[in-house]
Amino acid sequence: MFVIHSMIKKIIQLSLLIVLSIYADSYSQIETTILSESPKMGPEKAMFFTNRPLVINEDSTFTFKNKFTDQSNTLYFCSYQYDTDSIEAYYKMVNLSDKYPTEKLEYNFMYDLYKYYRLEWGIKNVQIIVGGYGKSFEKQVHSYIKRIKATYGDSLLNKALISVFAWGAEDDAYQYYNAVRASKNGASDFAIFQHMLDEYMSDSVFFANNPRDFEIDISFSSMGNKLFLEYLERREQQGIPLVKTYNEITFLGSVAPRNSFEEGKAFNNLNQMADSVNVFVNSKDILLKMSSAAHLRSRMGNKGPKDEENLPGYIKVYHIEEMITKEDMSKLGHDYFLTNEALQESILKREK
Repeated sequence: MFVIHSMIKKIIQLSLLIVLSIYADSYSQIETTILSESPKMGPEKAMFFTNRPLVINEDSTFTFKNKFTDQSNTLYFCSYQYDTDSIEAYYKMVNLSDKYPTEKLEYNFMYDLYKYYRLEWGIKNVQIIVGGYGKSFEKQVHSYIKRIKATYGDSLLNKALISVFAWGAEDDAYQYYNAVRASKNGASDFAIFQHMLDEYMSDSVFFANNPRDFEIDISFSSMGNKLFLEYLERREQQGIPLVKTYNEITFLGSVAPRNSFEEGKAFNNLNQMADSVNVFVNSKDILLKMSSAAHLRSRMGNKGPKDEENLPGYIKVYHIEEMITKEDMSKLGHDYFLTNEALQESILKREK
């Protein structure tokens, strides 16, 4: 039977940090607030970023909201420490515009991550996970970060930086149209992160003097696929060119339409963003079958992309029905990334 780890004993064990520095002026599109003067990073911590509003508790500790509907235009970048089951906030980024960011950042802490994880710790494998909708903040931390730690221990985490986008809002009962609205809001906030990454990975001067011998992979699960699709469509509308930032983009349990790779569709030119694209297809995914029937839309996650045999070579499609276990089916065959260790290992590249 599928077992969910217990909730975080104390969501926040650190007092709310005084704002130490703000990089902003009246013309900046992105306002950056540094929340920790000396961020302590290392393999014992996983990074995450969230668009959930911050809540200050009566005892001056803080957490992030489980339910909200407004567009936040904000990302908090934090770490989760496994040993103490606690989090620490490092940076706050606010988009002051209604459009996706395009201006040069006053401060980009991707360089800080490079210093700590690549230069000091020698980590060359970065895994970013954008999960589905409907989970509480605590469940997102446990589902994607703590469970991976429990499965692999130091064998993975001393070789990889795991980062999770804790987006969305908790629903008492799954509501598709609430999820669509949240994915649109999440796409606008994801644009802040992607702009930072684009700018950093495009810095030819920096990498002329520093090794670029690392790889960044990103995986989108369930409604995380809808978030990414919304992001790409609006980026295209604004005329923002794609930047090669990822080694691999992976789609799991994808709610995206089957024609998403066709010309004029959102996923058509992903080779401009990544070296390769992986699509995992599970025809046993009952949740996607139900969604397809309810909304009269075929989903890529259980049917596969259209015209699969004629897709460009950089797109790899994997039919994984033989890998699906009884435990995977306990969640209607949809949550297999969290329950199937063999699949996790192939995606996260444990031996990388």
